[in-house]
Amino acid sequence: MIELRASKLAAKAAMRAFALGFCLFAASAASAHTSGTPASVEIEAAKDGTITRFQGWEVRYGVAGKPVVVNDMTSLVGKAETFAVEVFKSKDAATGENRVFGTGEAHGFFAVPLEAAVSIVVDYPNLKAISPRVREVKVVDSSAARWYVYEDIGITFMGISIGYKLEAETLRDELPDGAVGIRCRLAKSVDGKLYASDASWYFRKVEIGGASYTYIRTWSTSGLRNPAAGVAGIMKLFTAGELRDQVNAVVKLAGR
Repeated sequence: MIELRASKLAAKAAMRAFALGFCLFAASAASAHTSGTPASVEIEAAKDGTITRFQGWEVRYGVAGKPVVVNDMTSLVGKAETFAVEVFKSKDAATGENRVFGTGEAHGFFAVPLEAAVSIVVDYPNLKAISPRVREVKVVDSSAARWYVYEDIGITFMGISIGYKLEAETLRDELPDGAVGIRCRLAKSVDGKLYASDASWYFRKVEIGGASYTYIRTWSTSGLRNPAAGVAGIMKLFTAGELRDQVNAVVKLAGR
């Protein structure tokens, strides 16, 4: 009798968790933009002095300022926060295909060596340690400041799958004030599912309250062709958490 009651309680709890997850998913899907453009996000990002274009590639280089950092810098010490998370739905005039474009950022100040953090980001054979959605990664070609890789990335939530295979090129940039930038762009959509995919990392040593920290900022985008119903909602629901977790994973590994 006790076991039966416990089983019923567990079942009810599971149903409540499922209902909550569904409500969050539905609300997230409803919040995806049907108007506006990714270009408007780039314009907004540049208002605080952020570099959004570097040698022809879209990036986010620089320490994000107001209105992103509402309080003083100490509010971001040891803490990764996400911002500028957006999802846009559109129809391409030339091809007629439905498109979903997702973008977001995360940043914070951390007591870890700058070069150690940079090395984690470009350690492609072990990329899964900071990006759990990576199912497979192969380094096709590399040098001291360039990597060309194949990636198989995917996620499944409530029966809806998002997955794509791509080839990407990554470059390291030496920037003013000892900062380091890592930029990545789509070279080839192997399965044809992506029309865009860009990302960047920015690392810079800063001093706050007499202590030295490494500022870490990551930005990424994904542009999908003819996605399944519900994909926009999944992107909106998961992007912020994944970006934050990615920064935290880099910090944890860099601090070892």
